[in-house]
Amino acid sequence: MHRLVACLLVALSALAVAGEPKSPPPPKKPLTFGMAHQYGEEHAQKAKALIEPYLTKSLGSQVTVQPFDTYEELSEALATNKVDLAWITPLAFVQATQKNRDVTALSKAMRSSDGGLFYRSVFIVKASSTASDLKSLAGKKVAWVGKLSASGYLFPRALLGEQGLDPDRHFGAETFAGDHLAVCKAVKEGRAEVGATYAAEPKDGAALAPTGCEDAGPLSDFKVLASTANLPNEVIAHSPDFPPTRVNDVMMAFGRMGNTPDGKKVLTDGFRAQGFGVAVEGDFDPVLALLKTKEVKAKVAEEPKAEPAKGKKKGK
Repeated sequence: MHRLVACLLVALSALAVAGEPKSPPPPKKPLTFGMAHQYGEEHAQKAKALIEPYLTKSLGSQVTVQPFDTYEELSEALATNKVDLAWITPLAFVQATQKNRDVTALSKAMRSSDGGLFYRSVFIVKASSTASDLKSLAGKKVAWVGKLSASGYLFPRALLGEQGLDPDRHFGAETFAGDHLAVCKAVKEGRAEVGATYAAEPKDGAALAPTGCEDAGPLSDFKVLASTANLPNEVIAHSPDFPPTRVNDVMMAFGRMGNTPDGKKVLTDGFRAQGFGVAVEGDFDPVLALLKTKEVKAKVAEEPKAEPAKGKKKGK
């Protein structure tokens, strides 16, 4: 009799547990998203206002955008887990991986109407300038972005060397403007005869346009004097301690950004891109070569796995 009562109590207890509503999953940890003022402070604030609510909704947890004044500060923050995610230049990303090899690239920006995954570093002058090449600018004043800017300093200086010109002596004076907009304004207003900025990957046969000068007036006010080969666009990267279980969600959120009107606005006005593609290891070879770094390899995430359609079971 006692055994029968015990069995009934166990069965009733099981039924009671089964009938209880399941506890909701624990809330996801808030995330910090770092970015630099690469298009100027005004754009950074505009991008912050667009990116924060969009990613908060897409990732199911609060996302706070933290702008940094310099690429150096952003690179350091990413390597030391002071930000969870970052929109970062390839150079600053590689430098972060040199500090911590678990910094990982997830997605890279696509620009131009045909979804270009690359850009060029270019030297620009006023459209009215009589300069025909870099040699003709000997002794002139140059405007750079900053010493950790790939397109606005390091790659154009390397281009000077490739043309047999001494990057330390070719120009008579130099100024560090801080961002691409300021470089273009310096050239346009005559405070520098030449500047270094970037140009989106052009379509076959199309002329290079200095995309970095979009906010400085019509691009027809400038002309491109010299250009590097293709370089990788900015990437979305995660910090060393970022939860592996959330990597796929982040990659899918950026991959789907162009599928909705809200996402397209974030792309065009926030990231100045047409979409995001998957980053692959070879993307960073030009940066590694520039830094003469052989022992460090840039780490990239695996391609995101698509979620199964709702209502469908997985087959064999």
